[in-house]
Amino acid sequence: MEALLKPACASFSFRKYSSNERVYLRRDDSLCFTIRRSYLHDIGRKCNVKQSSKLSALADNQGGHIEKLPNEKYALENNELSLKHGDDGGYASLLHKLETFYHFCRPYAMMGIDIGILSISLLPIQSIADLSPRFFMGLLQALALGSLTHIYVVAVNQLFDVKIDEVNKQYLPLASGEFSSRDVQAICLMVAMLSIGIVHVSKSPALLWGLVANYLFGTAYSAQLPFLRWKRHPLLAMSTMVLWCALGVQIPHFIHIQKYVLGRPNLITKSLIFQTIMLCTFCISGMILKDIPDTDGDRENGIDTLSIRFGRERAFALGVNVLYAQFGLAMALGASSSLWFGKLISVLGHLALALVVWYRSRHIDPTNNSSAQSFYMFFWKLVCVEYLLIQFVR
Repeated sequence: MEALLKPACASFSFRKYSSNERVYLRRDDSLCFTIRRSYLHDIGRKCNVKQSSKLSALADNQGGHIEKLPNEKYALENNELSLKHGDDGGYASLLHKLETFYHFCRPYAMMGIDIGILSISLLPIQSIADLSPRFFMGLLQALALGSLTHIYVVAVNQLFDVKIDEVNKQYLPLASGEFSSRDVQAICLMVAMLSIGIVHVSKSPALLWGLVANYLFGTAYSAQLPFLRWKRHPLLAMSTMVLWCALGVQIPHFIHIQKYVLGRPNLITKSLIFQTIMLCTFCISGMILKDIPDTDGDRENGIDTLSIRFGRERAFALGVNVLYAQFGLAMALGASSSLWFGKLISVLGHLALALVVWYRSRHIDPTNNSSAQSFYMFFWKLVCVEYLLIQFVR
């Protein structure tokens, strides 16, 4: 290593500062220590992994690390990165882009929506004969459309919420700078075209209805346009989410499977009413719980939420009480099921969910963003379990 450094200077010394135990490259009493960017680049290209390990060990033995000079970057670090990836740099970059897009789509919410579409699509099934290739093709179209419309909604939300996300959710690709506004606009255009293509192939007016409802409510909720951006007002935001849940997800997908896939007349069933009521109620509690960890960014950007109006602790208590109320309603409706085992599973299942929520909420600090966010992630698990319990109410 000394042989590599001698062209730059004849000798150098390390000077340790006891206050922070860092090692600095200093000027020797007799010779000037000068490093140029081009020469550092040559060093980085010549050094192998073993030599870089020695440099790291040397710094550790001195009780600190070698600091970079102002406006200089060690090419050795980039060289180590390229040696690590080898010839797979392009492949690693592609994987990184895909991972970034995965987080951009908010996968926990997409999974909840897809499970909900699967649940509502199973409600019209009356016998095993209904599980035909035509049914699975119709289900696949519904799932693909649901995923694409979800991506559109979250893309519009992140596009208009950049300043809020820079405070609340710095990890999101647009807020962190990994995606540009142009990238997000391209994503919106692409998923819109794919969504229209799926609706055209399916020839299902119900899916077209769901597509229009998703785009209208998703845009109205987030877009900074005249008379829109309904998320600024808590009651209007909740109303938007309830209407989106009923008119954009539950009812259109049920009609799609019942009429345009299975070929049966439209009938409003008890299971459809039960699922729609339960999921719309979940939207209310979810909106309350979602806003609690986002309080700081919402306040700075003029977004009015219940956690800002009433405080985080009172808003959290309200959200939990809404969950208790809907579980009680679910037990009452489940007890009226025509299937005896459906009654048992629905009543005991929702009672268990209420107890789990009670236990989990006791260990949550609403004033702590991480704690409040963890409960919101737990909320999505409750939604997935609810979709399973709904199948026993007939």
